[in-house]
Amino acid sequence: MNPLIIAILRGFQFIFSIIVLGISISLAKGQRIGSVPASTGYAAFTGGLGTLASLIGIAGVFIESLQTLITWAVDGLAGVAFVAGGITYAILLRGTSCSNILTIWDNTIISGGCRKVDKEKVCWSTPGEAKSRCTSAQADAAFMFLGFVVCVGVCGMGVLRRRKGGVGFV
Repeated sequence: MNPLIIAILRGFQFIFSIIVLGISISLAKGQRIGSVPASTGYAAFTGGLGTLASLIGIAGVFIESLQTLITWAVDGLAGVAFVAGGITYAILLRGTSCSNILTIWDNTIISGGCRKVDKEKVCWSTPGEAKSRCTSAQADAAFMFLGFVVCVGVCGMGVLRRRKGGVGFV
């Protein structure tokens, strides 16, 4: 397999992972009431795992001893984490429209936290902040799915390389 194709895939894997990590951390920092939702924490973990997998894979392009089944397994694990996070966000964002505040004001990912005040639910985000957080959450979901696609591509390239008699699973 062409090492240039693998290097390009690794570059995209790194970029998408960093984006997922950054957006997830931004959403977590915007949580004002209560603790950060587990889905947001998981998305940050996914971005971190994807970043680690891409860095190991990039090093494997240059260091043959890193081209092992372990690299392939880490990419597979990162791919599973990406798709699980993307599906989780897709489910939690189902039915929301960033242009309609009524569909997003109390969403667990978007709201920044809610609490009961005099038997009424009050959420932290203003309409503008909620819309911004909504587009960030949608972008996070999209980049998790893109990260999954790239991980599948990297694993597929590694399997093809192995079948053609190449060394390793880069």
